[in-house]
Amino acid sequence: LETGIYNKRSTLVHRHAPQALVDCGRSAMFEFDYAHHIPSIVAGVVVGLLAFAPLLVALVPVLRRQREANMTVGFMGVFASFLVLFLGVIVTYLLARPVLVGFASGEIIGFFLCWLAVAIALMLKKD
Repeated sequence: LETGIYNKRSTLVHRHAPQALVDCGRSAMFEFDYAHHIPSIVAGVVVGLLAFAPLLVALVPVLRRQREANMTVGFMGVFASFLVLFLGVIVTYLLARPVLVGFASGEIIGFFLCWLAVAIALMLKKD
């Protein structure tokens, strides 16, 4: 049997396929080891929570009506938050590339959990 990807009728479809795809065609699947990625996901969640802090610093005084909404301060908060997220991904890419997907997923989870907490707090807030 020649190396490549075969369809259901055992006809060679792609002769020069990457070995990972060839192995996948022979019922070997890529493995995702959750135990290996849990620390990186947790680290990503922590960085995501920390990345929300600059945005929260810009948002809380406006929500408490202590300050008028200011577009510049809001954009600076958003920029600082995304800078922290971006730097976390870059550092992980440079130092621990195999766990990058888990770390980035954790960052997204942590950041959106903060957004969810703020949204729930605003819905439950009594004026």
